[in-house]
Amino acid sequence: MVCTGNICRSPMADAMLREEAARRGRDDIEVASAGTWAGFGNPAQPEALQVLRERGIDFAQHRSRPVDPSEVAEADLVVAMTSVHSRELRELAPGVESKMILMKELVEMEVAETTSAEPTERLAKLLAGVRPQPRRALDLDDPMGLPVFAYERAAQEIEVGVQRLANLLCGPREASEP
Repeated sequence: MVCTGNICRSPMADAMLREEAARRGRDDIEVASAGTWAGFGNPAQPEALQVLRERGIDFAQHRSRPVDPSEVAEADLVVAMTSVHSRELRELAPGVESKMILMKELVEMEVAETTSAEPTERLAKLLAGVRPQPRRALDLDDPMGLPVFAYERAAQEIEVGVQRLANLLCGPREASEP
């Protein structure tokens, strides 16, 4: 999960995907976040932590870190928050394009259905999906410096993307799952 400072959007996405993977009993999904302009060791913004707490997620231990090009190169999937982050990632880690998706693209992508439980096959279907036409509305707005309602709006958009991502990677959640 990649944003600018790794103190708002990407930590929220990181925490939400970790939580969703745990709800589904999946310990084979490794999640990390970083920022294209991040420093080391800054906590997430209090408003970001607040909207996570309201969802029952404690991510107070989060500390920011900059994007590590070698980590991006090794990742199976890179989820960026905006087209600017995508461009910056392509500059930092050439070749990342084929495994990079915008968070809000996930919701609109056309992905071939699969019944496979195999994670690598599910990921391949996701990455081969048809993406929506690029447009500004696919960028997840930065709530930094804005009131808590802006963090809540970002969190809601992230939640929708995380649910779609989890469904694509893991299959739909069982009706009996919380």
